[in-house]
Amino acid sequence: MDFSLEYTEEQEKFAVEVRAWLDDKVPGDLEPVRDTLKMSDEQWQLRRDFTRELGKQGWLYPGYPKEYGGGSLSGSETFVLARELNERGLALTPLYDMGVLVSPAILAVGTEDQKKRLLPQILQGERMVWQLFTEPEAGTDAANQHTEALRSERQGEHFVINGHKVFVGSYPSKPELLYVLTRSNPDAPRHQNLSSFLIPADLPGITVQALDLFPLSTFPSQQGVTGANVEAVKHAVYFDNVKVHESHMIGEEGQGWAVTTATLEVEHGGAGDRKGGRGMGGPIGKNYLAEKFFDQCRSNPDVRRRIQANPQLQESVVDVYINTEIQRLLTMRNANGMGGHYGGPQLSLIGKMWGTQFTKHMAKVLGPSVFTDDPEWVIDDGRFETSQRCGICLAPGGTPESYKINISRALNMGRK
Repeated sequence: MDFSLEYTEEQEKFAVEVRAWLDDKVPGDLEPVRDTLKMSDEQWQLRRDFTRELGKQGWLYPGYPKEYGGGSLSGSETFVLARELNERGLALTPLYDMGVLVSPAILAVGTEDQKKRLLPQILQGERMVWQLFTEPEAGTDAANQHTEALRSERQGEHFVINGHKVFVGSYPSKPELLYVLTRSNPDAPRHQNLSSFLIPADLPGITVQALDLFPLSTFPSQQGVTGANVEAVKHAVYFDNVKVHESHMIGEEGQGWAVTTATLEVEHGGAGDRKGGRGMGGPIGKNYLAEKFFDQCRSNPDVRRRIQANPQLQESVVDVYINTEIQRLLTMRNANGMGGHYGGPQLSLIGKMWGTQFTKHMAKVLGPSVFTDDPEWVIDDGRFETSQRCGICLAPGGTPESYKINISRALNMGRK
């Protein structure tokens, strides 16, 4: 059964335009990346420059309105653009950038002035963003913020931020902007006591400290065509009397939970604002990790012999195929707007939890080479080794518990 999508005549015309543009703009010395930690500064800068070129064309965030720096492309055109980028080992976005999460929030909740002032610099790739939601006491429960942004009579139109965020950012990007969720009124009721800010990353009083973690990211991140947009390193960020002007607030004071909801819907696999082109109408990507796994099963003589001699390994291969097809069909369902509000978090939950099983099948079928990046033993440039590390990582982008909460809310089950 094959549900692959071929270009229509109109899509092919646009694809010709995209190919010609990419021929001119993609750097010739761009190297493939699987492990972000091994990407050189020069290679990162090449991708950053290409990101800006995409932004100038309106193709970095292609579904957003042109008036804010997007391309106003249809879902069909966005599919073509993403597919042509994938053919060259590139993705949307080419680098790790949390503009994908703050932009829907600005579009949904921000004032018209904020949209015109903040969105173009993000959508055109001139300002990269880190998201700062998680705290030691605020993970799945994002409303339990302790980082405070309090007005002071002496500061006038400014807030003063104090607190501590964890699991922030990536390597080796150096963002220009920080998307921060804070508690701005300790006395207000829950969900009415929060405010969100998009602030310069170099304000006095901000300290960034790297966290030494084993995984590069979550398992679904390894299924893409490239690892260049994977986090690889997380950080702790400390705020010590950081003075922030009220113009950096997203929406209005006390509206932080509405801003957060717009972000979390996209982060947890939901549709977000359809004008953003980021949700259920987005491109249908291939599962490159599964394809490489099946390639090994077909073409690696040692692996083929083991599979032919061992029925249990045959069951593992079949299990991988079935689950890959389930995720592909659910992705198509969501892309066609048929998944409802539960479809996105449902698919994201399945993808994360499947990683804990796929890594086991991978090790049994392909053997111990999946655990090393040693040049003598590594297979497929370390794709399987990085996937083994990421298969144990369930937290970034939302925990399984948070997805279940979103699904239950979408189905009107459980507490709101």
